[in-house]
Amino acid sequence: MVRGPRRVLAMVMTVIAAVLMPAGSGHARTGEAEPALVFDIPSQPLEAALEAYGAASRMQVLYETALTAGRHSAAVHGTFTPEMALRRLLLGTGLVFSFTGERAFTLVPTALPAAGTSSPPATIYQPFLGRVQASVMAALCRRGDTRPGASRLAFQFWIDPAGELRAPRLLASTGEVARDAAVTAALGQVSLGRSPPVGMPQPVTMVLKAEPSGDPCMAIRP
Repeated sequence: MVRGPRRVLAMVMTVIAAVLMPAGSGHARTGEAEPALVFDIPSQPLEAALEAYGAASRMQVLYETALTAGRHSAAVHGTFTPEMALRRLLLGTGLVFSFTGERAFTLVPTALPAAGTSSPPATIYQPFLGRVQASVMAALCRRGDTRPGASRLAFQFWIDPAGELRAPRLLASTGEVARDAAVTAALGQVSLGRSPPVGMPQPVTMVLKAEPSGDPCMAIRP
């Protein structure tokens, strides 16, 4: 059982932003204008280009290595906002980006809706995503080697029609191979007990921010 509605609401909104924010919609995450920066990134293997972009923009890049393999970036030379630079860098790669935090994003394949269809409002998924958040946190808080806290956790997974989490994967290593494996295994054991809403975008991306001064598991009751 989860206590502390304010904490849970904040986490749910993080999940919704990661899953449903339109790719590249930087203005949805902040109302302030982004400062323009100088970028000098030649066309090169995408993974190397993203490292150069991260160093120049101070943005955190979250992606699965298999997603960038064999892809090359477009060149980015000049003065741009971080969002504009990222759009240019990804031209022709078949990938777009989705913000998962104030200074972090994940890469996702380009996906266009079928003709004549429109996306439902994000709010209709909030109750289900709240259940997802609570179940994931409960699973991670059961063991000391998977408890969220001082380190940031970013991962993706699919939810099948039976409500089981499938193909969980970390978007960034925790820095410990054993912990990476434990977190992935814990996610793979989560069962929600109900199917996801029809049409809900997948995979689900979750980012749990580091909380060095607090224990997010205090709100979880076994």
